[in-house]
Amino acid sequence: MDFYEVAKIMTNVLGIPITYANPSVKEFKEYMKAKGEKEEFINVVIGVHFPTKLGLAKGIKHDFERLTNHQPTKIQKYIEDYKEYWI
Repeated sequence: MDFYEVAKIMTNVLGIPITYANPSVKEFKEYMKAKGEKEEFINVVIGVHFPTKLGLAKGIKHDFERLTNHQPTKIQKYIEDYKEYWI
């Protein structure tokens, strides 16, 4: 699943249009700085999401299930459960 698919699910669940702009790292950093976020936080977010943007996070891993003996929460359920925080 990519960020475009997540945006589509968020649109459906929240009932408002959500789009993924696919910003460059530079654009994202500038935007987050303008919002007043700390440099350290911005760098962590970039570090977490950059491999996904490069297509390096493909494939399903079962580590969570092995460690917890539970199925991971589907993204749609997660968005539904925390809907009040998204809008």
